[in-house]
Amino acid sequence: MNPEIDNKQHTIRGYENIDRKQWASFVEGHPNGTIFQTPEYYEIHNNVPGFQPYALAICDNSKQITGVMVIIIHQVYSGLIGRFTARAIIAGGPLVKDNDAELVRFILKEYLTDKKVRVIYSQFRNLFELGGIKKAFEAIGAKYEDHLNILIDLRKSEDDLWKGVKSRKRNNIRQAQRKGLLVRRLTTDKEAEAAYPILQEVYKRAKLPLADKSLFMNAFNQMYSNGMLRIYGTFFQDELAGIMYIFSYNGRFYDWYAGSLKQYYQFNPNDILPWEIFKIAQTEKIQLFDFGGAGKPDVPYGVRNYKIQFGGELVNYGRYELPDNRVTFFIMRIAFKAWQFIH
Repeated sequence: MNPEIDNKQHTIRGYENIDRKQWASFVEGHPNGTIFQTPEYYEIHNNVPGFQPYALAICDNSKQITGVMVIIIHQVYSGLIGRFTARAIIAGGPLVKDNDAELVRFILKEYLTDKKVRVIYSQFRNLFELGGIKKAFEAIGAKYEDHLNILIDLRKSEDDLWKGVKSRKRNNIRQAQRKGLLVRRLTTDKEAEAAYPILQEVYKRAKLPLADKSLFMNAFNQMYSNGMLRIYGTFFQDELAGIMYIFSYNGRFYDWYAGSLKQYYQFNPNDILPWEIFKIAQTEKIQLFDFGGAGKPDVPYGVRNYKIQFGGELVNYGRYELPDNRVTFFIMRIAFKAWQFIH
């Protein structure tokens, strides 16, 4: 505990109470700032069934922001049972000035005492190497778990990127090109509407719950014009075969959601789509493609096997989980497995 830090920091609770311009500037100027800590990411979750965004900030005596957290509370089910399925996802974790461990400790303490956050557990998804910040999570009793991510360095030449793609995947990409698959950005409301049913099919097949359509339309309507969201589609004879939702922020592309219709698998839409997006990103001077989660290192994971075929670096920034009620947390994990079996 550091009384000097505690006396100099003040807490701002709730989106409406945080200076939006200063918030956006703080994240953009931070070396570890990501789209997941921005006001825009908060806003697209507003009024989406099953989601409740919440924001927390701290500032110094001069009212300058020194830390922010964007908390997305997600309920798998609605109604009374929904309260027992609510989890808080904090992608990128708390972002604080100079990565100061004491500021992290302070904002985490404020988060834990915030009565507006009622969840069975909180999950902090690390997007950079925490270093000395780890001790702040350990101090609140959070449990660390290894979790992988895959990063593609787009500063390489196209030839070097191509060499990093595994030979089988290169063959699939060539086949897709020969069969006439084309990749382009979706630009209209009608095209954005057509992308969601593809995700529905993919998630139904995987027996995973999918966010309501309003989340994706919010993202398109609010973040398309400023370039923070891109939806790329792969087309076969003018038919949309696959899609990839991409966040663009501070020189990075983030893979958000993706998938393709099973009827087009023979044309390899899932192989040509990332590759063409890499090339598009390079023309826009994007430096890094964040392929997103790749699971736990010691657990087989098909998604990781697919992503790593495109080259890139496996990193292990890990995650921290903090159950509010360990018994309920355990029961809900079992219940989710049962839901997957039933569906």
